[in-house]
Amino acid sequence: MIQLNQSQATNTVALYPDSTYNPANTALLAVRFSGSQDYDRFATVFSASIYSNVSPWIVVQVTGSSVPNPSGQYTLQAYQLTATGSAIWDTDGDEWQLANTTWDNATYEEMGDLITTVRAFVSGSDVTPITQYVSPDEDGAYTTYIG
Repeated sequence: MIQLNQSQATNTVALYPDSTYNPANTALLAVRFSGSQDYDRFATVFSASIYSNVSPWIVVQVTGSSVPNPSGQYTLQAYQLTATGSAIWDTDGDEWQLANTTWDNATYEEMGDLITTVRAFVSGSDVTPITQYVSPDEDGAYTTYIG
């Protein structure tokens, strides 16, 4: 299990590849996580940069702003990101109505082999700490009796 915290600037985690992953197939530029939250199946996709690649471990860094917003437990698939670049008109698979960017900023990413499937605990995003009570009369007390 890996732990990701949205309130941290950078999260560094180590991935141990599955036995079926062959790093010799293509160059590893980055890691692309794809998966969902276990509670309500909230889907998420985010990238991580390569920090260290000492076989067999792959150590990646994820920025806090890339971490999914709902806290909780996730099941994530880590894929090899093999190519990135500017999108080329008429070859991009996105439907124009679904694209959330201007064409000048449009990019593409090619996913490679599945590296591994991991469980992740995400925190620091939507759980705010209670620092003060709403009203002044919320001082609770209880008494226990023996007997």
